[in-house]
Amino acid sequence: MLTEDYIMRMIAQAIAVLLTALGLKRSGRYREALQSFDQAIETLLGLNANLAKQLEDRALLDLLTFQGALDGERVLLLADIYREQAEVFSLTGQPENSRLASQRSLRLYLEAWLAGKTELSVELVHKIETQRRLAGGATMPVETSLGLLDYLERLLQSSDTFLAEAGISRPSLATAFSDLKANLAPLLDE
Repeated sequence: MLTEDYIMRMIAQAIAVLLTALGLKRSGRYREALQSFDQAIETLLGLNANLAKQLEDRALLDLLTFQGALDGERVLLLADIYREQAEVFSLTGQPENSRLASQRSLRLYLEAWLAGKTELSVELVHKIETQRRLAGGATMPVETSLGLLDYLERLLQSSDTFLAEAGISRPSLATAFSDLKANLAPLLDE
């Protein structure tokens, strides 16, 4: 059984590997950066990165649950890793891998926020919005789309000041919400 102390060590080790990967990315050593991102994923999950990529999002979230609760720190760190990995895939001409990593990153950010493991900050909104644009719209998994719908609905309830700080216009947000709701209508009517 995992202990809290062990999880904290895993997080610290994954952060160290992530920082190495970011340095490799900045220096244009993309293949090595991707290997380091995989190593960070393995460190954080205790599971081979290729196996982690094959897991359904729900199974991945189960791995990130500690004592019956979603471990927000690990979820957000893994979301950051997948976000950075998506960017490297994009830079190396791997659009499908980039889209899949963006979708996973988006789902993890949404789950951390919707589970109440993190506050909705301007920084988190920027991360979610970036991944939302990159994740592939209609090709997103249903669970991610439903989480995104909840996020958009809650974001619409935010103050104009917060939306302005996040660089989001209420009309564009309302349009995104309406479009997504229309796309999900057949599922929501069941």
